[in-house]
Amino acid sequence: MPVLLLLLGLLSFAALANEEPEADEITVPGLIDLGILGTITGDIELGFLFMDGNTDARGWRVATEMVHDSEYFRNRYNIQGRVQNNQFTDTATGDVTKQTTVKRYALSGQSNYKFLTGTQSFFGRGAYAYDMFGAFRQQGSLATGYANRIYERQANYLDLETGPGFAYRESAAGNTTKGLIWFLAANLEQEIYKGSRFRQTFEGNVSLDGENSMFTSRSTLTSQINGRLGMRLSFSANYNSRPEGDLETLDTETSASLVYSF
Repeated sequence: MPVLLLLLGLLSFAALANEEPEADEITVPGLIDLGILGTITGDIELGFLFMDGNTDARGWRVATEMVHDSEYFRNRYNIQGRVQNNQFTDTATGDVTKQTTVKRYALSGQSNYKFLTGTQSFFGRGAYAYDMFGAFRQQGSLATGYANRIYERQANYLDLETGPGFAYRESAAGNTTKGLIWFLAANLEQEIYKGSRFRQTFEGNVSLDGENSMFTSRSTLTSQINGRLGMRLSFSANYNSRPEGDLETLDTETSASLVYSF
């Protein structure tokens, strides 16, 4: 499924590339100029969940990403979190119970050292994720390798990355695994209309030791509302090749959020 989403994103990119607006019409996100230290750009995403009826739910989702770009380095930092509390009412007895059904957060950092023409780079990456109710309670990974920005036009780009790494995982049952992985990633960002941008990200940790392989795909459409404020629709899919017990191999999430760009 994640691979299919990636292919759909790339096909969309190919179609849009032939119809993209003229260079002077491309809306480039605002950059914070740091002089000789380069530029910084990023956004803060905030979404809320409200459900009423037999099942009441309150939750929030927050994500932030910052990209620091200089002559020789491109650094990317990402933090995500989601918490959801459900309140269940028994229609027969009237008893009310509250339960936390989602609690997870993740963070990652990556630094790319540019060489040759600047489109190719050497990267180092670290990531950590915690999920109280997921197939894995904790996950951590380190990876390094080669990256190539095979397409770039102002704020539009397509990056491909690959290289070896190491992963550590603690399952919901408390079992731990660790071993070598091969890291794969693709990041596409493309303006589809003035003020609206499509982004497709894909990451894969392929186990080289016969353990779990993990794939994550996220598709987002962001539309500018007013100034730096926008609305974002997103769809995420997380695939685990070998879940424990009767857990599903695929988890998906669809969300709508407000976004503030800086």
